[in-house]
Amino acid sequence: MKHENVIIILLVLMLAAAATGVGWVLTRKSSQERVTTAIGIAQTTITPDIAVLEFGVQTDADTVQQAQQANTATMNKIIAAVKALGVKDADMQTANYYINQNFDYSAAQTKPTGWRVSQTNRVRTKPELVSFIIDAASNAGSNVFNSISFEATGREAARAGIMKEAVANARAKAEGALVGTGYTLGDIVSIVEDWSTGSGPYSQYSGMGADMSGYIQPGSNTLSVAVSVTFELK
Repeated sequence: MKHENVIIILLVLMLAAAATGVGWVLTRKSSQERVTTAIGIAQTTITPDIAVLEFGVQTDADTVQQAQQANTATMNKIIAAVKALGVKDADMQTANYYINQNFDYSAAQTKPTGWRVSQTNRVRTKPELVSFIIDAASNAGSNVFNSISFEATGREAARAGIMKEAVANARAKAEGALVGTGYTLGDIVSIVEDWSTGSGPYSQYSGMGADMSGYIQPGSNTLSVAVSVTFELK
C-alpha cells in the first residue's frame, strides 16, 4: 500500500512539473576523476638556410615624374645586378613604394622643395649570398638598406619532433612517479605547450658598403618546448 502511495505521489509531482514547465532529470553522480600531471621538456638546434634582405633606393627630384623615372632606372640596375648572382624573380618582391613631397622648414615660411620617391625590394636567398648581394646592390646605386633576417625551412619539422620528445619525457616522468602506487597511466586529458626560441640573427643597417657585408652571419638558434601533460589514472 505504501509503495502504491509513493507511485501516486511521483505521478502527481510529474504532472505538476509538466503543467508549470519545470523539467525533471534523474542523474547519478560520477565518481571523482583521478588524474596526474607531469612536465616534459625537449630542445633542438636549428640552422637558418634562408636569408631575407630588404633594400632599395631613395631619389629626390624637382617633380614627381623626374623622381619616379630616376628611381626606377636605379632600381632596374639593382635588380639586374642581384639577378646576375642567381636570384630568381620569384624570390624578389617590392616591399615598399613611397612618394612624398619635400619641404624646407628652416625659413620663416615653409615651402616645398621637390619630391622624394623611395622604393625597397625584399629578397629571399641563401645566407652565403648575402654579402655578395649587398655589394652588388650598393654598387648598382642602392642607398637604402633596411634589414636582414634568417629563416629555417626545417623549423616546423623540428617543432613536431621535439614536441613528440617532450610528451614522451612527460610520460616517462609520470610513470616513474607512479611506481609502487598501484596506478597506471590512462589517456591524455590535456597538453599545454610553452615554446621558446633563441632570438634569430637580425640586423638593421643603413649606408652599409662592401666593407661591412662580410660580418653578417646566420648563426644557429635553439628551439625548445615545455609541455604540461595531464593523464588519466587507471
